[in-house]
Amino acid sequence: MSDLSAEEIRIVEFGEEDAEELSELFRAVWLLATDYPEAWRKKRMYTRDQVVSDMRNGYHYFGSRLQGKIVGVYKAKITEKGLIGEQQTVAPVCRGTGMASAMYIQFIEYGRKHGCQRVYCNILAGQDAGERLMQKFQFRPWGEPYEQHPGMLVQLYERPLE
Repeated sequence: MSDLSAEEIRIVEFGEEDAEELSELFRAVWLLATDYPEAWRKKRMYTRDQVVSDMRNGYHYFGSRLQGKIVGVYKAKITEKGLIGEQQTVAPVCRGTGMASAMYIQFIEYGRKHGCQRVYCNILAGQDAGERLMQKFQFRPWGEPYEQHPGMLVQLYERPLE
């Protein structure tokens, strides 16, 4: 898998029919995300109904499949500030393949296509992988780090779009 490039990974939009499989991926990956407080991880293990509710409330779920199975996802919503990306999740089998980069490329392009002034997201403060992605895609800190959940410091990043 690690010989793929971000440009070769196909990012698609998921629909309500994918909600159960998205829920399964969230449960599997967030269970292992020990950089985050346990209570936060549990909140991110969305049920099928939570995914469907998000979709019906303006969130778009994007990601990729490997051999027919969803292995990467993030959700995005257009707000008054731009396009926010949240909850990027990559199956352990696909780490190091360029999957996260492919999703950021698509995220930026989606924002441009929809006339957003910027794309933005929160990154766990001190998380090397997330901070490397911010640097790679020319995101910059937006404001000061803040506690998004008790004991969990995050930095908001933005990337203005031309």
